[in-house]
Amino acid sequence: MIPRGSEAIGHLITRIATDLIPQAPNAYAATDLGYFTILLSMVAQDYERAADVFVTEDAEISAILRKAAGVLEDRALQTRIAETLDNKAASLRLSDLTARSDMLLKLLIDVHAAVEAAEAAGAGWAPALNADIWRFLEAHVARQAYDVNF
Repeated sequence: MIPRGSEAIGHLITRIATDLIPQAPNAYAATDLGYFTILLSMVAQDYERAADVFVTEDAEISAILRKAAGVLEDRALQTRIAETLDNKAASLRLSDLTARSDMLLKLLIDVHAAVEAAEAAGAGWAPALNADIWRFLEAHVARQAYDVNF
C-alpha cells in the first residue's frame, strides 16, 4: 500500500502524537510538536478539498461576475471582468488554481464595492446581486473552515 495525500499526512500526525510528543524533552518541545500536528491536520484537509473548493468557487464567482458585467456602468470594471473571465487557470495544479482564485477574489471585492455603492444610490438591480455576493462569501467562509477538534 502506498499512502497518498491526506492519508500520508495522517500517518505523520499519528507518529508525532504517539511517538514523539511523549518523548519530548520538555513542555516547550511537546507543545511545538502538538502545534505541528494541528498544522499538518490543516494541510491534510486542504490537500483533500483544495481542487474541489477552487473549481466550485471559480464557477460561483464567475456567475456573479457575469451578472455584474451586465448591470454595472463602470466600463473599466466591465473590462476587468471580461478579461478575468477569459483568463482561465493554466492547469489544475494547486498553484495555478490558487492564482486564479486570488485574481477572482480581488475582482469580487471591487465588484462588491461597486454593487454596494449602486445599492446605496438606489439601483434596483443591486440588492439581489449584493445578496448573491454575500451568500457566496458566507459559503466561502464555510468551505475554508478547518476541523481542528482534537
